[in-house]
Amino acid sequence: MLLVVLVAGLVIAATAFLSLIEAAMVAVDELRLVTLLYNRPENKQAINKVFEKKREHLSAIVLLSTLISISGSTFLGAMAAKKLDDLWLAIFTALLAYFMLVFAKVLPKLLAVQIAGDVVGRCAPMIHIIYTVTRPVLLLAMVWTRLLPKPVEQARNSDELRSIIRHYGKRGVIGKKQRKYAEAILTSDQKQLSQLVEHSQPVVCLDAGATVASVSTTLRTSPCKRYVVLQDSNPIGVVLYRHLARCMVNNDEHKSVGQLMRKTITLAPETTLHQAMKEVQEARASFILLPEATVEGTRIISAKMLYQAILH
Repeated sequence: MLLVVLVAGLVIAATAFLSLIEAAMVAVDELRLVTLLYNRPENKQAINKVFEKKREHLSAIVLLSTLISISGSTFLGAMAAKKLDDLWLAIFTALLAYFMLVFAKVLPKLLAVQIAGDVVGRCAPMIHIIYTVTRPVLLLAMVWTRLLPKPVEQARNSDELRSIIRHYGKRGVIGKKQRKYAEAILTSDQKQLSQLVEHSQPVVCLDAGATVASVSTTLRTSPCKRYVVLQDSNPIGVVLYRHLARCMVNNDEHKSVGQLMRKTITLAPETTLHQAMKEVQEARASFILLPEATVEGTRIISAKMLYQAILH
């Protein structure tokens, strides 16, 4: 009987330890991980290995804990059946279930939330060893997951995202300023580029092949912050007045307007601010051209104007 109690204690202790590690890994988020790496430089490499494949290491811990609890309970049941009669066997089974539930599952997980950093920091090498040892069994077990249907990703709409932002704003997770920025990003999908240039004036155009010297008269008579650059009567880019003026001051008037042109993309007026922001970032452009029926009607939107419109 003493052997049965000893084996039961070992099974409960092993399951409790693995439950503690499991809950600690779940409790360590990105912020705690940064603090953990700063405070535990000696185990930094092991911690990085664990959290680079956090899901796989966590699965290995759960797998080993399940194997120990199932095999241990089965073995204990067989041993107790030989030593005890029916009444005492029922009492032993009930006590074993109670101790497994409380001391091997509930209490370790409650404790792990409070000391998650210390547990993961000290046990990171052991966690990686457990993953390495149980990996073949884990791969064998994961084969059956291919029979399950693949989850369908559902995109959240703007109303759901706005509710999430407000919820975390009320709880203090998101600051007031950050909340305003996040809500502004959501509304950017409802605004169009045409709304940013509703009252803009007609633009002044310069030919891409023209030299700075040949357009100097235009610069003096029609000074503008930006000019639309044309090639074969089609707008292809934007050139800034200060770049043209700098060439005149530095005696570089032989340069063409096309050489001084900033990187520009052309988008439709009905493009949303959110989509325009992605296009600007991918192209690394400084300006957006909105084509109209006439060349003079072409509108210019700078990247700065776009970001300001998104954040207001």
